[in-house]
Order: sequence, then C-alpha cells, then structure tokens
Amino acid sequence: MKILQLSYRLPFPPKDGGAIGIHNITKAFFQLGHEVTLLSFNTKKHFVQPNKIDDSFRKLCQLHLIYKNTNLHPIAAFWSLLQNKSYHISRFESKQFEQKLIELLQQNEFNLIQLEGIFMGVYVDIIRKYSQAKISLRAHNVEYKIWQQLAANAVFPKNSYLKILAAQLEKFETATWKKVDVVAAINADELQLINASTQKNNAVLFPAGIFLNDFVEEQKSAEQNSLFHLGSMEWMPNVEGVDWFLKNVLPQVFIENNQIKFYLAGRKMPRKYFDEKQNGLYVIGEVDDAKQFMSDKQIMIVPLLSGGGVRIKIIEAMAMGKAIIATSQAAEGLNYTNGQNIVIANSAQEMQQAIIKLLNDVEKIKSLGMNAQQHIQQNFDQLKLTQDFIKTIENFKQ
Repeated sequence: MKILQLSYRLPFPPKDGGAIGIHNITKAFFQLGHEVTLLSFNTKKHFVQPNKIDDSFRKLCQLHLIYKNTNLHPIAAFWSLLQNKSYHISRFESKQFEQKLIELLQQNEFNLIQLEGIFMGVYVDIIRKYSQAKISLRAHNVEYKIWQQLAANAVFPKNSYLKILAAQLEKFETATWKKVDVVAAINADELQLINASTQKNNAVLFPAGIFLNDFVEEQKSAEQNSLFHLGSMEWMPNVEGVDWFLKNVLPQVFIENNQIKFYLAGRKMPRKYFDEKQNGLYVIGEVDDAKQFMSDKQIMIVPLLSGGGVRIKIIEAMAMGKAIIATSQAAEGLNYTNGQNIVIANSAQEMQQAIIKLLNDVEKIKSLGMNAQQHIQQNFDQLKLTQDFIKTIENFKQ
C-alpha cells in the first residue's frame, strides 16, 4: 500500500507524546511493508535542523519538510476572533505546504492518505480534488473537548475566551470528521462521540501503541519514596495538572512522609517550577532519555484535570512495570482495572491517600507494575494495532 502521511509537526526526535505517537505509526507502516511518504511541517515550536534527522528515521519514509511558524500571535488571534474562525486551525494554512501536497498527489497514486491530527483537516478539499485515495484522520484527541475543559477550570474573562475557541474548534472538527472516509479514534469514548456527531459510523478504534521490544529490560531497584511526573510542559493540561498537584497534594504528602521526592521532568519546563521552593520537589526539566529517567523511580504521578486521547508516557511507564497513580482523565483509553494495573485518584484527598498507602506497601507497587506490564503487552502492541487498522481501511467502503 502507498501511504501519504500529513503531519502538523515533525515526529523526530520521538521524545514527547505527540512526536512518539506519529513516529510509531510511521515506523509500523514501514515495518509492515508499506511505502510511506511523510509531508510534515517543521514548525518553529518543534524545529529540527534537517541535517540532524538521523538515517534511522529517514529510512522509514520519503520525507518532505515545510517550515512554518505556528506560534501564537496576538494580532492574528484577534483577527481570527473577529472572523469567527478557529485560530488554532488557521495557523496551519500554508500555500507552500498546499503546493507540495498537490505535487505529491499528481506524481503518485496513493491508496491511503492519513492526516495526523485535526490541524491537517484544512487540506481535505485539496486531497479530494487531486486524489481518489481513502482519507483517514487520526484524531489524537477530540481537540474541542480539551478547550471546553480548560474553559470550565478557568475564571473570567479567560474562561469566556476559551469557550469561544472551543466552539470554533468544535464547528471545524465535526465538519472535518464528516468529510473524511475514516476517523481513527484513539479511545472508545472518543469513538462513540465521533460516531454520534457524524451519524456516518465512520470512526474506528486505533489506540496509541508502543514497540514492546523497546521496553524489555531488566528491572532496576527503585529509589525509595520516589515519585515522578514526565510530560511535555508546553501542553496546557500538563501545566494545569502539575499546578494542582503541587498546591493540593504534595504538601500534605510531605507532612506524612518527609522522605518523599517528587521529580518533575519534561520539555519546555516553565521557569516558575525551577523557582518553586517546596519541600520534596525536585525539578529536572527536559531529559535526554525518558526510559532511563523512569527506570529507577517508584511511582508515576499523572494528575491531569483536562485533556483527551491517550497518554503515551503512561503506556511506556506501564510497559516498564511502573506503578502509576493517575486521575481518570489521565487514564482515559487505557482500558485499565483500578487497583490492579493502575490506581485512580481524582480528588486531592484520594491522591494523597493513594501515594501514602502505596509507599508503605512495596509488594503492592511491584504487583501493580507487573500487572501493568502484562496489560500493555496484551493490548498496546503497535505493530498489531497498525496491522488491524490497515485491514479495516482495506475493507472500508468510501
């Protein structure tokens, strides 16, 4: 099968969840024997020098990069607001990208064109004009739901603006779902929402996965009383969740156990966390090797209050046999069993109690990790997930 992937960002290096998710699919397509072309923005936010992209990635696909500054600009945002047009989407409109897309469509007969994320929905009409290929939109999350949740947790006047952004996104997102042939939903809840919205029954389940062999390693002894959070801190829901945890959970836990160490890591770490003087907090910032960072720590904390999709870092940590305490929002799409392969804690008190209880029960930490690892091996093998998705696409009627 000849596949064209359109991506809102270059999925290299695969360090954060967004890059890892796209990278893993490209890699799976390649390993399953498909011919892959990747047309991607190389944005200012995630810019990578082309000569820094190593051969291990370049062998997976025929790569085409278009530079664009998609950073937020107040004047452009205000103008979009006046036009009642989604600024989040319009940032990815590019004549240069469109021209390269047309060139690729005219030179190749693709079987499948996969849009990585809703931002690539602006190119559906161009694809229809120049290609007969099936179009799949991989919904990394339901974007408008994230902004609705952020608005609900904000105060006036910020909440009013976020509500407008959410409404604009919802209008574009639901229209795009109807335009494409298949929407690849990342979890069952979003699958149901998309099908209910479109009335086309064109959404299929395609969860995020990992390459299991990458996470098979000898278990190291973990540092006692160690907690950690690892996630991209340029993503607003991560910042929101960490702020909540530092204010409402960590201080009380430290009173109960003053040996606690909470390691906070992730790219684009805001300066405010380095300046934070709080007992038990150790701010690391960006790490070169996520697996190495996670390997010698006991419990992963994922305190998301908003967001969607599936957290790749949770899947990776579970594959490594880590015990995890997370909100139900963070664990969305994992098909977990609470208390068996993960611990769900939605309030500050629940999270405080869960942390203290687990740190006093080393055997429970081990059993949670072993069950989590088995769960990922059975349900989140990227090659199997992609193989099943391709079969679905081949049988899907336009």
